[in-house]
Amino acid sequence: MPDAPRVTVTVHGPDPLSRAGVVRHLRHEPTVELIDRPRPFGDEPRGTVAVMLAERLDARAGAELRRLVRGGEQRVVLVTGELRETELMAVVEYGVRAVLWQHRATPRRLLRAVHRAARAARTDPCGVDRRLSEHFVQQPRG
Repeated sequence: MPDAPRVTVTVHGPDPLSRAGVVRHLRHEPTVELIDRPRPFGDEPRGTVAVMLAERLDARAGAELRRLVRGGEQRVVLVTGELRETELMAVVEYGVRAVLWQHRATPRRLLRAVHRAARAARTDPCGVDRRLSEHFVQQPRG
């Protein structure tokens, strides 16, 4: 994406190792400017795009997603391990702009999702990873 405009990004999620991995991948992208999050809640810097990492959409992740999309200034990319159909509908209602499966998320797919989300208007439909759109329920791997 050499001609893509620079996008400011924040990374959110309860697992510090997962956050660090995403930050490591995005930090070296010339089209991304990472904004540090000094504290989990409150008056924190806001990027154009927030990348939210959540293994599943539990009450805590849902509350964080709603907080991130509040006001419509920030567009959210959700990277998740599991989503049931009802959870997918909730994510769309929250205003999440893109959804990626954790096990299919690559640095390139994440970067594309960030740029798609940055360009998307609030009324644009949610961009959903092809596999997710084919299978709403993530089957347990094992």
